[in-house]
Amino acid sequence: MKLFIEKYKFSVLALGCLLSVSSCTDYMQTLNQDEKLITDQDLVQDANEGGILLPLMMNRIVATTTAVQTQQNLQAESYAGYLETPTPFLNNENTTTYFMVDGWNNTAWNTSTTNIMDQWLQMWKKGYETKYPDLYAIALIVKVAGAHRLVDTFGPYPYTKYGTSAQVTFDSEEEAYNAFFSDLNKAITALKAAETANPNADRTRFAKWDKSSLSGEYTNWIKLANTLKLRLAIRISKVKPELAKTQAESAVATDAGGLLTDIGFSVTGGNENPYYTMANAWSDTRLSATIETFLTGFNDPRLAIYAIPATDASAGGKIKGIRAGSERPDKSRYQFFSLPNVTTSAPVKQLDVAESYFLRAEGALRGWNMGGTAQKFYEEGVRASFKANGVGGVDEYLLGTTTQAAYVDPKNTNNNIAAQTKITVKWDEAASFETKLEKIITQKWIALYPEGTEAWSEFRRTGYPKLYPVAVTKNPDLPAGTFIKRLTYPSVVTNSGGDAVKAAVAAYLGGKDSAATPIWWDVD
Repeated sequence: MKLFIEKYKFSVLALGCLLSVSSCTDYMQTLNQDEKLITDQDLVQDANEGGILLPLMMNRIVATTTAVQTQQNLQAESYAGYLETPTPFLNNENTTTYFMVDGWNNTAWNTSTTNIMDQWLQMWKKGYETKYPDLYAIALIVKVAGAHRLVDTFGPYPYTKYGTSAQVTFDSEEEAYNAFFSDLNKAITALKAAETANPNADRTRFAKWDKSSLSGEYTNWIKLANTLKLRLAIRISKVKPELAKTQAESAVATDAGGLLTDIGFSVTGGNENPYYTMANAWSDTRLSATIETFLTGFNDPRLAIYAIPATDASAGGKIKGIRAGSERPDKSRYQFFSLPNVTTSAPVKQLDVAESYFLRAEGALRGWNMGGTAQKFYEEGVRASFKANGVGGVDEYLLGTTTQAAYVDPKNTNNNIAAQTKITVKWDEAASFETKLEKIITQKWIALYPEGTEAWSEFRRTGYPKLYPVAVTKNPDLPAGTFIKRLTYPSVVTNSGGDAVKAAVAAYLGGKDSAATPIWWDVD
């Protein structure tokens, strides 16, 4: 077993940047210099200075390193019903049982704050918005992709004045979301202008820095920006329905530039896929009971793509997951349950190709102009996910009328639990709004696997899919049968953020920095 811990210098650096305009810039410039001491002249050539920071930013939306273990694997991926650890970290008093672990929360905060927000800040301070508007636009898209996850995880965050003001101020979640839309629209406009001015600019200025599946094409990044805009619009559909409708319809407009429907957004790190490391080298992550029982009940062929059969004799050669919050007296109890099925070189998923269809399905269900019906986009989303995972039988699957299976824990019968829903895969146009929404979100959840932060956000927003409550909770604010709402701020932020953090907690979190306090968009 090995628990990944971020290097201390990054934690200190992130906090310094949070609290001051100038405290981190010189250090970050040194940190990101090539060991061969690339000169300023070398960096200016072919706009290299404008692109050199982008790979690091992309690699820390969902970390392509083992930082992902405490960025989201030991919290959001458990809360989403995707992956569970067999390891009894801290005597089972850890984030998987809702006990807040300060150092782990710091990694969740720090991974994107240091590696995305700080890099963007360098570009902003050097005037790249004017000098390299196309490359700066890419930075804005990545900035939003990383920062909205931070807001969705913690709540109030210093987004709009990050590093640009001597006075630290935390934005409310609503203020941050308004800024997200503004930044995405600005990026789309800039990339469209760059494409019009020089269709080859992306190949000569940007492609060498793009470590993602989007292949350095500005048209693909425009599609990513539109898809993110649609994602965020759907997220606020309950609290700001008019703004949500406006932003969503602008994202799918015929002149918007399209959505990611042919290729998903994933990033390849420099080393071994971190999920392979966590599962195989460390034996620290296994499949969750929730996704096991949904896919088993639905006779879903993606289950064999997502996980491999358990080698524990009690599982009878079947795929077997761990219920969230299970008591683990030692690692051996669940160590040989099903591993996630991932190769050493697999890229890390950021945004699934099917998501754009499910987003449009929900928009259509809400009466927005998405260019088709909810059923059409729901079924297209399922088809896209089957295609992305290389499995057949989608026509039969879409007619499926089976339901979620009950969960049976062969190691501890106290964890046994009945299915939480009776929904089926087959669309029923006569069903209620909530039944249709549950179908859409459940299938989106299956397609998103294992991207836990997004799936956890959608569960909190909608209540779907209907997850098993944690077997044991170690947080007095979250009694049995309830679900966690957010991570609390790490002490490195609360201790040094001082009055700014206190003001944000008082104004936007009901006066208590609690894991039971819902995010702004999480309303009944």
